[in-house]
Amino acid sequence: MTDVPEALAALEHDQWMAWSKSLAAAEPLSEERVERWRRLWVPYADLSEQEKDADRVWAEKVLALTTDPLASALTLEYRECCRRLADPTIANPLWWLGYRCAIETLVARLAEKGIAVTLPSPATRRDR
Repeated sequence: MTDVPEALAALEHDQWMAWSKSLAAAEPLSEERVERWRRLWVPYADLSEQEKDADRVWAEKVLALTTDPLASALTLEYRECCRRLADPTIANPLWWLGYRCAIETLVARLAEKGIAVTLPSPATRRDR
């Protein structure tokens, strides 16, 4: 199972390595800077936790940018399901119940991968 935030942090590190190596090859940089960078030109897994944290900051920015619209869409759909389930005029709420369950399952699977989406509390069906 992939931990999405950690995978994004590793990708960010790879991107930074590519950028810093190309810059070091093209620009006259201080030997001190290049030496500091060389020490970090290793696979993400080999970095210290403190060094990984720098990449995690950028990964969280990417995750927020992509998760916020997804969370908004799921929340809107979930609220609609709950609204329909609470409507006493709906004769057969099973479709809406199934749809709500599908959204809850998707949110749980996202959570397993490190993507947190918080849904509102489900409304209950009103008696007729």
